Amino acid sequence: MAATRAVFNVNVFSNVSASDPSLCLAGHAARSFVDGLAMANGHDVRLRLFCDPNPWPEVFKAWTDAAAAAAPGPLEIHRTQGLADGYARSLDLCEGAFALQLEHDWTLHASRVAHSLDELLSGMARANLRCLRFNKRWNRAVGYDHFMSPRNDAGFPCCRVSGRSNNPHILDVAHARARVLPFIDRGARKAEGLEGRVELFAGGGHVYGGLGHPATAGHLDGRGRRWRDGLRRRAFLARARGASA
Repeated sequence: MAATRAVFNVNVFSNVSASDPSLCLAGHAARSFVDGLAMANGHDVRLRLFCDPNPWPEVFKAWTDAAAAAAPGPLEIHRTQGLADGYARSLDLCEGAFALQLEHDWTLHASRVAHSLDELLSGMARANLRCLRFNKRWNRAVGYDHFMSPRNDAGFPCCRVSGRSNNPHILDVAHARARVLPFIDRGARKAEGLEGRVELFAGGGHVYGGLGHPATAGHLDGRGRRWRDGLRRRAFLARARGASA
């Protein structure tokens, strides 16, 4: 009799950020992490998209259809009223002990993560890590990360940091429900409703990799505001569509 696979939740957060559904990144972001961390090897991966229809509510159905078409498995859709609302609802719904919290315009630099999901989750449990972030910059104390202290007891390299971030991260669900969920302002309309406010109560967390480790997550800027990220976004979409053709 085959052993029951542990549930791992992948929660993706998006808004309808463009009138053209072909620019939807949510399904591609999920695939980047699911494939890059070999999540399906030994885990029952459950994908959910929490999507705010603004500022293009008339495109909501086409947008979420595009996300589902690019996702690495069945995608459960939930309409939300902003990121904080979706984040809180994702914690309400999680079935697994751990979950990936992923905004729609981030991808994994898989070649820079030398450990599988199994190894990361085992290490988090062993070292009592409550939040493990994939950093958008090389590991150093800067910005919200006022300090960065290496740890060597998790079975993979990581650093303790002072800050919380909406950048891609794996959460201990039970801890998040007890120490994060009560402090989320579900009516907050911007990302700040999660980052600065939550760290005041729940503390910081950890980033993957030792000091000086290169960035493990890339930002594609789904709002299309940054010229350099726009180049990355177009190149990424071209590769993703070519791979699925």
